[in-house]
Parts: sequence; structure tokens; C-alpha cells
Amino acid sequence: MIPPETLLSYIKENDKFYILPHVFPDGDALGSALALESALCSIGKKAIVFSRDTVPDMFDFLPEARRIAPLSDMTCPEQAVLILVDCNAPNRAEIERIKFKYTIVIDHHETESSFGDIRWILPKSPATGLMIYFLIKALGVEITGAMALNIYTALAVDTGIFRYSNTTAESLFVAADLVSKGVRPSFVADRLHNNWTEARFLLLKHMLNSIEIQKDTAICFITNDMLKKTGAKPEDAENFVNFPIMINTIKVAALFKETGKDFWKASLRSRGDVNVAKIAEKLGGGGHKNAAGFRISGDIETSKKALLESLDGVGESSGG
Repeated sequence: MIPPETLLSYIKENDKFYILPHVFPDGDALGSALALESALCSIGKKAIVFSRDTVPDMFDFLPEARRIAPLSDMTCPEQAVLILVDCNAPNRAEIERIKFKYTIVIDHHETESSFGDIRWILPKSPATGLMIYFLIKALGVEITGAMALNIYTALAVDTGIFRYSNTTAESLFVAADLVSKGVRPSFVADRLHNNWTEARFLLLKHMLNSIEIQKDTAICFITNDMLKKTGAKPEDAENFVNFPIMINTIKVAALFKETGKDFWKASLRSRGDVNVAKIAEKLGGGGHKNAAGFRISGDIETSKKALLESLDGVGESSGG
């Protein structure tokens, strides 16, 4: 994997960088942004990671995570180069109205926009973190233990700890190199998967009780009332959509999370050749072949109906 020369030139020729992940950042977005920030600072650049949202508790172990600044702290963006990581449209980071000196996009999502003076988008890359690894190498920066942990977490999250179909030989070689720099895979796995609060377990119980199965699709939802009853946080639902896809007859799993009165953020997962990125695109979203999402307004029944209508015969009904 070789970063574009134009990208390397932009980085070498500029001194001030604002790095932004997408809203509701996950491990790939956060790990990528933090590793890149550290690398740029190590070569004398001024780099700051900004985010609309706070870091979810499950990722608070990431080195330098507490340094991420809120968008409200951003000053003089017109003097800085924007680096958008793990997304490729300004609305995904809620910066549509902000003007920057230049804009750079580093992403691996299948759906893409025309945004960015420099665009490095590799849909076949299993994680943006893998791209950041090779970018740091191309800049001649020695990867520190902190950078390694951030990049490894990015890889682990987006490959399901190397069990998803997007896992490549290259990603495993890179993971091995990161382990040689001090990363302990058992530590990352423990923090990502064995660090649940009681409130999160109760939220999962409510979500599982909401599951309906239609057209070989499992649909479930989480409401604000569920969060209130359990004391859970919105980020506690991270990866909950992966539970329904465990059912061996299910082709698509969908989780609707309430973000406001009749507003929902939907996450999609699929197995095999079912391309949920195309389904999400129909509903104004996007993502990867087997992992995508969209936002929708309306009550939950209307929202579920819109999803089912977009499936276009993905599977026959298997009950409810």
C-alpha cells in the first residue's frame, strides 16, 4: 500500500493540520486520527484532533484520547489543512460550513463523495488505520508504542479482531509488526469485549427483546426510553448490530437507534454477497459491502418499512 505522492507533498509543505473523524467515532476513526496526530507532531507539525462527540468509554484506553478537542474549540480553520479520516464527506463530521486552507480525505468506505483537494480512498482496505500505518511509514516516522496501540485498535475494530472477511494478509503482517512494538492483543481484546457495565448488559437485553425477523432480515431498535431505564449511554450500543447477524439464517441485521423524536440512526450488517452499502445509499447513507448505515426520520414502524422496501428481494420472509 503506497500513499499518493501528492498527499505526502501536501503534508510536507504545510505546518498546521486539523484532523477530524466522523461523528459517533468508532475505534478505527479514533485510532487513525490519534496515530496520525502523533506522527505529524513528531516531525514538527502542529496537529490537533477535533471531534463533535466525546470519546466513548470503551475507547478511553487509547493513548492521547483525552487530547481530542471539541469542535467548539476550533479556531482559524482557514489557516489549517483539514484531514478527514474514516469518512469522505464533510457532513459526516458536521463541518459543512467550515472553510479550510486545503482539505485531505483518507478513508476506506465504499461510498464516496467528491469532497477533498486530495483524496486517498481505498474501499478494499480493511481499515483506515491500515492506511495511516503506511502513511506514517512513508513520512519516515518511527512508529512508537502509542501509535502502534492506536493503529492496532483501529485494525482490530474494523476486522472484528481479524475474524471478518475483510481481513487480509497485509493487515495481519501489519498487526504482527505492531505487536512487535509492544501492543498486547489480549489487552485490546479485553478492553473491547470484556469491559461491559451492568447498564450495557441490560440495554442489550432490551434490544434483543425488540428483534423482528422479516425477509431473512433481523430488525431491532433502541429507544431513548431504553437508555433511561437502563442507565446506559448511547455509545454502549456500539456493535450491538452484530448480535442478530449471528443467527445462521439471517442475511441482513439492522439496528435503529433513536437520536431524537422520530429520528433514527440505523446500522446495517450483512453476510456473504449482500451489499448493505447499496441499501444504505438508497436511504441517504453509505458504508461498506457488509457494514453500512443511514439516518432516517419517522416513527419506528415507518422506518422499518422503508428499510424492508429497500432490500429488493434480498431474502424471503422467514417469519416475525
